[in-house]
Amino acid sequence: MTNVTVIGLGAMGGGMARSLLRSDAVTSVAGFDLNPEFVSKFHQEAKQTEKAAGNEPPEQLTLDNFVSGETTNVVLIVLVNEAQCQSVCFDGKDGIHLQGLLRKGSTVIVSSTVTPAWSKRACARFSEQGIRFLDCPVSGGPVRALAGEITMMCSGDPEDLQVADPLFQAMGTEIHIVRGGAGMGSTVKMVHQLLAGVHIAVAAEALALAAKAGLDVRQLYDIVKGAAGNSWMFGDRGKRMIEYTGEDGEKVMSSLAIFIKDMDIVYSSAKALKCPVPIATAALQQYIGGSGLGLDRKDDSQVVKVYETLSGASVSGTACSQKETDGSTTYAANDEAKSGNKVGDVWTFPDGAKETIVDCFDEPHHHSVISNSYTRVCKARIAPNDATKAHRHAKSSVYFFLSEKGVDFENYVRGSSGPVCDRVDFGEVRYGDHSEEAPLIHKLTNKSSSETTEADDNDLVCIDAEILSSPPLMGPKREPLVADHHELIKTREDCRVYKLTLEPNETAVASYPFFYLGVVLKGSTLRNAIAGTSECPDVAWETDCKTGDVEWNSPSAGVAITNKGDTVYERYIVEWC
Repeated sequence: MTNVTVIGLGAMGGGMARSLLRSDAVTSVAGFDLNPEFVSKFHQEAKQTEKAAGNEPPEQLTLDNFVSGETTNVVLIVLVNEAQCQSVCFDGKDGIHLQGLLRKGSTVIVSSTVTPAWSKRACARFSEQGIRFLDCPVSGGPVRALAGEITMMCSGDPEDLQVADPLFQAMGTEIHIVRGGAGMGSTVKMVHQLLAGVHIAVAAEALALAAKAGLDVRQLYDIVKGAAGNSWMFGDRGKRMIEYTGEDGEKVMSSLAIFIKDMDIVYSSAKALKCPVPIATAALQQYIGGSGLGLDRKDDSQVVKVYETLSGASVSGTACSQKETDGSTTYAANDEAKSGNKVGDVWTFPDGAKETIVDCFDEPHHHSVISNSYTRVCKARIAPNDATKAHRHAKSSVYFFLSEKGVDFENYVRGSSGPVCDRVDFGEVRYGDHSEEAPLIHKLTNKSSSETTEADDNDLVCIDAEILSSPPLMGPKREPLVADHHELIKTREDCRVYKLTLEPNETAVASYPFFYLGVVLKGSTLRNAIAGTSECPDVAWETDCKTGDVEWNSPSAGVAITNKGDTVYERYIVEWC
């Protein structure tokens, strides 16, 4: 009789436990977890297969109520990390642990991802009491775990492995016996996770580069899928990166926190072996960066958010909302369409004309330049006598107008009695308070004269920066920045706008303890310098900035900026509060 207790009924453990219920080699399966819903649900399923350990699960979720030296032959551990395995095996609360509960001849199978060193120590401690220990990490994901199709990397005493083989066959389709004793299975898993973690991070890096370069990210994905640069992780996680919408309840197949743990095992094990792993170490830093963005419990594919934040590119949610027909882009619109305020709804004008409402970033005059977790930024350019389509702004935005001579335009807001004439001057900054519940839906028409000696002189040029969310803040909310050459020109609850002005040869030391958007009003040549130390020399570089340059920046300190040009340099600094 083989009576199994599975410890850990999460995504992987729950599937593996259910696979054991289908095995003729198993008499009973008990499922232990600190989540009572997991325990109850599994017990009911076990009862249906007549393999439940008892009529009802114990009321007290303690290890000794699920593991008995009298009846339990095998314990399968599928926990999140090494610390949990250590607690269950040896250091349990109130002295309750497997080492004290199991009898001689029992078998402990650890399928968690742990360090090889821990597996070797655990094997030695259990062996002292005549308890078999098998180091058997797995790969394959929750779907394959439930289907009994995972890959197992099994190591331990050959005779003990033979005894447990019927259980392996119930849970997996690829069973690899790794020679060398306990710890070698975990060593294989460590190397496997190095590849998996690097492939996911590199997939994110490649897609972010494609987005930043202006490629159609979905097309790039399809091309790579059929080419030599493809990997299984690129195909699987790349698709998730592209299709992610950020909606609550979006399914998490494998959390980002798992790869922080696994890549740290790679790093620490390689360090102990004195084997350099620079690429794996760089990938680990990306996952740690994701943790800093609050993504620990998000799908591991969302490491792409690190690249989006740093580059200003947009990979997630890049599904095209437009439909291409005969080479031209059209928007679905028909008489049955709902006359509401959503994208795809119809705006019917007093003269009977109809237009389908599009997102502002899908409006042909608006071109996306930055998209990340905190902001979307687009540049709009409307020629004289030209008009936009009806478009929707559903997030509060800061607008920067960069038409050199100022522009007269017509603003037709949905719900108003008709178009209203307006004018903006060069460098004007406006704030729009918009939301999903109260979006701005409007059309703009440039009413300036087209008679000019300089091309584009009378174009309506605007940079629209949406405020999506607040970046992580350290400490209490800050007071407004006070610094030489900086002027606070606009304050709102979710942002502050400063203006940096440098005359030729003037220098300002830029220390911005916040995430910010930079918008160049008047360009020039800048020299940037960071003071060095006794161990590191000064670092300096020059940049040529022009009107309309936009960039998203992380907090910075101590960068000396000198205007090396012959004209005044002006730049807006938009602090995200």
